Amino acid sequence: MSDEFLDQELIEEEEESHLTRRALFVTGGVAAAGLTALGSPASRAFAAASATQIKIAVVTHGDTGSFWSVFKRGVDQAKKDLKSRGVSVTQVYANNNVPKQVAGINAAIANGAKIIATSVPDASALRGPLQKASSKGIEIITVNSGLGAFDSLPTYEVHVGQTEDVAGKGAGKQFKKAGAKKVLIVIHEASNSGLQQRAAGVKSVLGGANVKVLTIPNAKSDIPGTKAKVKAAFNADKKLDAFLGLDPDVTIPCISSVPKGTKIGTFDVGGAIKQIQAGKMLFAIDQQQYLQGYLPVVFAVLYATNLNTVGNGQPVLTGPGIINKANAAKVAALAKQGTR
Repeated sequence: MSDEFLDQELIEEEEESHLTRRALFVTGGVAAAGLTALGSPASRAFAAASATQIKIAVVTHGDTGSFWSVFKRGVDQAKKDLKSRGVSVTQVYANNNVPKQVAGINAAIANGAKIIATSVPDASALRGPLQKASSKGIEIITVNSGLGAFDSLPTYEVHVGQTEDVAGKGAGKQFKKAGAKKVLIVIHEASNSGLQQRAAGVKSVLGGANVKVLTIPNAKSDIPGTKAKVKAAFNADKKLDAFLGLDPDVTIPCISSVPKGTKIGTFDVGGAIKQIQAGKMLFAIDQQQYLQGYLPVVFAVLYATNLNTVGNGQPVLTGPGIINKANAAKVAALAKQGTR
């Protein structure tokens, strides 16, 4: 990834508190072991040594909208790339339906999954089924959300995603550079701890008094209601001059609900690229969800065939990157391929 794309201050903060992305990828051998060697004699030996099919279950709280459809393409591509290794991948997208996600994990256990990759927006809701999976020797990988929630499980391997508080700080710095005085943040999933961490990161940069958090449960399923609540918040507090949505499916519809001249940012990409190019949005925090879908499948196969592990107790970070007007055209070209 080019220096133009990544916000240097974000990189420096991550390097202070985590292993660098470069170190994680080199020491974990992702590219060398997982990708370039797929057709090598070593990989064929791995496949021959695996007498049974490698069953991988991907179970998320997501939908199949603009964000999760790209995540799914990552899963699908990894499944295709690793098909010769005897890989079988099942996928569940629960759309914030906790019982459905729990049922998906339990089904994976019953069907003999060797590895479960799951998002964890609410650790308490998934504690029982994931403890059960671990007690049966099933390897656990968390994706997208749930960093640190299940590190104590004996079969827990790694978290693949962005560090939400660092990403939130990145958003805060973008607003600070733009001269924003007070930001309205909409949290669209009330129980998602990752969204709360993003808001906390913004507050740590701008100060709590300069950030107003509006929690709208199921905001994506009631866009007219969400727009009305956002408009009411701006009418009620004239100091607000900036708006941050934590999902483009929430942020973009609300552009028309905020006063003209409001500084707008979002988390994740979706249709945000066009809005940035048109000058209607300042930036998008890009957590590169294609990687969040692709990498867990690769890691799962490397573990099942060669007992490889990655991370050394630290997360494998996907981003965060900053998309702004300077690099939006480059990302837009990749988005047309469905990978951003």
